[in-house]
Amino acid sequence: MTLTPQNLPHAGNILRTGFDNGSTLLAWHNSTSPAVVIQGLLLPGTVADTHGQYGLCNLTIAMLMTGTQKHDFQALHEKIESLGASIQVQSGKLMSSFSLQCLAEDLPTILYLLTEILSQPAFPEKHFARIQSQILTSLAIRAQDTAAMADEAFDRLLYQSHPFAHPSIGYARDIMALSLDDLRAFHNDYFTPQNMIIAASGGLAPEELTKMVENTLGAWHKTAPKKQAELPEFFAPTISQRDHVVMEDKSQTDLIIGVLGPKTQGDEFQAASIGNNILGQFGMMGRVGESVREKAGLAYYVQSALGAGLSPTPWQIVAGVNPNNLDKAIALIKEELYKFINEPVTTEELEDSRAQAIGRLPLALESNTGITRSLLSMERYQLGLNHLRDLPDKLSAITAQDILTVARRYWNLDALIISSAGKEIA
Repeated sequence: MTLTPQNLPHAGNILRTGFDNGSTLLAWHNSTSPAVVIQGLLLPGTVADTHGQYGLCNLTIAMLMTGTQKHDFQALHEKIESLGASIQVQSGKLMSSFSLQCLAEDLPTILYLLTEILSQPAFPEKHFARIQSQILTSLAIRAQDTAAMADEAFDRLLYQSHPFAHPSIGYARDIMALSLDDLRAFHNDYFTPQNMIIAASGGLAPEELTKMVENTLGAWHKTAPKKQAELPEFFAPTISQRDHVVMEDKSQTDLIIGVLGPKTQGDEFQAASIGNNILGQFGMMGRVGESVREKAGLAYYVQSALGAGLSPTPWQIVAGVNPNNLDKAIALIKEELYKFINEPVTTEELEDSRAQAIGRLPLALESNTGITRSLLSMERYQLGLNHLRDLPDKLSAITAQDILTVARRYWNLDALIISSAGKEIA
């Protein structure tokens, strides 16, 4: 199906259902697809980790696919693979995620397996050391990645004592100390269908699909789980912060310059999104790409990124540079930021970026995966069921002044967070 503004998912064709266990499903019928894709979010997230056990949520999630109380590892994976289906689970900061893909006719079977995986994991001892070792290997690889180390340094500077300062994957010293009893207790305490969000798209009528979910994920009940702690109030630093992670054997230095960004649910987000496209994404990576990479030749890559989420999220410019060009690149990026907060974007920049954003919308919804991702966002950020239908008009109404206002509000050049990783700075 080729989606047009007229047949985008909206309140008239999305079936939204709340189940008795506190979960919510948004279902949309893609009549041309023989398959079904379901994506979802559930508690807990890695912010439930506590001091000395950072990485516990991620390790628990990674163990879910090693077997359930009814299906051991081999039986579970043989069943999924025999149907040509897939199931994935992944940890996240505030909520963890799950997804499945299968033929419509196999959905009841795959939904039952997914429900077992989430609600009845076995945590088999024979797989624990393997999963633990895989995560420790991932940490060792990250420690040699300049982009990852710059990112961790940025989070430490921006979030400071906030839980988001800690990497979701955790720390090696904590992971090595975790036991299977820790995982079992964590799952028993925190995993819950309460506030779970489920999005579905594919070749089943929404009413039929909803009944299948109601009999599986919707029938998962759990009494009085431990509540994930509320995030503390966050205040961004009011003065500039800088840190450099020394990695002497690296030929490239990765750089991040950023600030706290606008809330995804707020009215400012769409204006910031168009502004971000102009700043560091459109064409050859926007203004910073043109200035820092194309004209000055100071970066291997450079672009801007606007975070999204229910919690404090950053607005960043990221770059990979020759270590000898680090300070020059920082200075030139600052020059572009100064222009961004002092001069309105041009009419051509605005029209091109708005047209791209509007034109990209149907393309992002050409697959069941793209549709379910959008449905999840609509529910999670309380954007309304008509968000996709109304978004083109909202984007068209954004002005150069709107972008200038939001740029000035967030890009405080006296309170930049600057992190980098690579050879020692001369």
